[in-house]
Amino acid sequence: MYKVLIVDDDKTTRYMLKRFKKWSENGFVIKEEACDGKEALKKLESGQFDLVITDIKMPGMDGIEFLNELKVAKVDICVIFLSTHSDFNYAKQGIRLGVFDYMTKPVNDDVLGETLERTKRHLDEKNLQKMKFEEERKLLEENLQFYYPKKREINLVSLLMSGDSQILEEAERTFLDISNTCENNFYKMDMLLEKVLTKLSEEMAVVYPWLGIVEKMESWDSIPYGGGAEDLKKRFVEYIGRMLETVRKYELHQPDSIVKKTCEYVLNHVEDDISLEKIAQEVHMRSDYIGKLFKKKTGYHFSDYVTKVKMEHAKYLIRTGNYKNYEVSEKLGYSSPDYFSRLFKNYTGYTPIEFRKRGI
Repeated sequence: MYKVLIVDDDKTTRYMLKRFKKWSENGFVIKEEACDGKEALKKLESGQFDLVITDIKMPGMDGIEFLNELKVAKVDICVIFLSTHSDFNYAKQGIRLGVFDYMTKPVNDDVLGETLERTKRHLDEKNLQKMKFEEERKLLEENLQFYYPKKREINLVSLLMSGDSQILEEAERTFLDISNTCENNFYKMDMLLEKVLTKLSEEMAVVYPWLGIVEKMESWDSIPYGGGAEDLKKRFVEYIGRMLETVRKYELHQPDSIVKKTCEYVLNHVEDDISLEKIAQEVHMRSDYIGKLFKKKTGYHFSDYVTKVKMEHAKYLIRTGNYKNYEVSEKLGYSSPDYFSRLFKNYTGYTPIEFRKRGI
């Protein structure tokens, strides 16, 4: 059954829609309802839906704003507008934004039935295409295992972890091997290149699990691609170049790196009262020297770095649902829950209570 979310500020409209008998006949079930776009977005964050039927004119966030928010968040869901005859211009605007269909109020059983029939055909076809795509992708991935450049991957990992700039030349050679193997099939090339980058990222994550907290690498898919082999190669080499910059930034290639030791100390003592003086005792150097070196190498003031790590850990603790907000504050070494809440709001844009409710 396809799951439906109804959005309308009018309780009577929501009630009447739920009373129609055409839902189950056409393979739909109403799972949730919301009174405006903001509430609907929260519902979509916490549950899986296939169809949203929403009024256009609502207080708070109307249907057009809601649809725009879905586009920005890249939420792929079928949307049907409810409108009066006077809202026709809004309905046309919604169609331009990608709304699947619209119905005028008051909705009768026959109109709803016809609309749901069209919607079901659309969703069935969409799911069928998705299944075909996933099957083709899985088959292609299995075939590409034979062409995966394992030796090149080993070389890239070795050069990356040692901070060697020759990795950029090796990246070009890797691209050339993949290009020749795939006979310039861009789709196959893209998949293999992404697998290589995933392997490199996984290797870094195993050796330096703290790194992901302070450095968020863009996903391969999010990087713009202009088209053509040269552009694809440039994109691949530049991505590896950014990974190399990260290794050098935190001096991961230096076994006795003060920066690396400082980062690891903060991660391992995230629930303690952390200070440069304590780290100075660990590494036998002056605290002011460590602070200046850390800022020069990473671009972070030490105190900002500590706050960043603690706030990421706070997000984890809140998500577990095992701690009250004041307990999270205490675990992170903050004597004042209000101070902790201000830091958390500045870092995430939400108070701990809002973050907990949104289930982010």
